[in-house]
Amino acid sequence: MSVNYSLAHMSSEPGNPGGEKKYYAKAQASGEVTMDEMAEDIAYATSLTDGDVLNALRALIKQVNKHLAAGKIVRLENFGSFQLQLQSDGTLTEKEFTSANITGASIQFRPGKPIKAATRAGDGGLTFKRVPTLKEAALSGSEDETPGGSTQPGGSDNEDPLG
Repeated sequence: MSVNYSLAHMSSEPGNPGGEKKYYAKAQASGEVTMDEMAEDIAYATSLTDGDVLNALRALIKQVNKHLAAGKIVRLENFGSFQLQLQSDGTLTEKEFTSANITGASIQFRPGKPIKAATRAGDGGLTFKRVPTLKEAALSGSEDETPGGSTQPGGSDNEDPLG
């Protein structure tokens, strides 16, 4: 599989705009796949119908949300695990800290071995192809060749599964 990337000129010290700037690779998404499309593929590979697969996936999402909200680590065998991570403002002493210092929550995903294997470069794994940034494509007038999608690292939209 080939992953498209472009280059971004950014500070080498996150949070310090005056830090030395270096070029870093940023994954460029080449599209997206919906749950309906994946359900169709899974149905084709199994004896389940599209509807059966969608119902099972929707039920799984509800269960993951329920257990994450209860503070549990959700481990989905070889797929990986999900766990809540908290962001907070720090205090000088433990006594000063209250729940009001918690500013947000996110979900950390730790992929299982088969999922991690999909990110290995070489040996039948990933290859990388440089593509123009949206700005470069606009300057050259070749927007047709610009890949669609996110400029977020990893090409994700950072959706919050807890919704």
